[in-house]
Amino acid sequence: MRNVAWIIAGAIVTAGLGYASWWVYLEVQQQIRGTLISGFGIFAGVMGAFALLGVAHLVSTYTERLLCKRKTPAADGEA
Repeated sequence: MRNVAWIIAGAIVTAGLGYASWWVYLEVQQQIRGTLISGFGIFAGVMGAFALLGVAHLVSTYTERLLCKRKTPAADGEA
């Protein structure tokens, strides 16, 4: 049952990251309009979305490392 909860939580986080990436993509397109880099078309928006996903990956990796360092009482009893 815990695995199902983790799958659901992962799906919610993935949907949130996808929505945030789409929002960043649209926002970058709007902000660069009329500037020097607007000639790159959608490339700047795509790079902005990938930058957001890169930061999200770094944060999730750091969080995973912090959570893995915690010891559980069951792990202490097995050693």
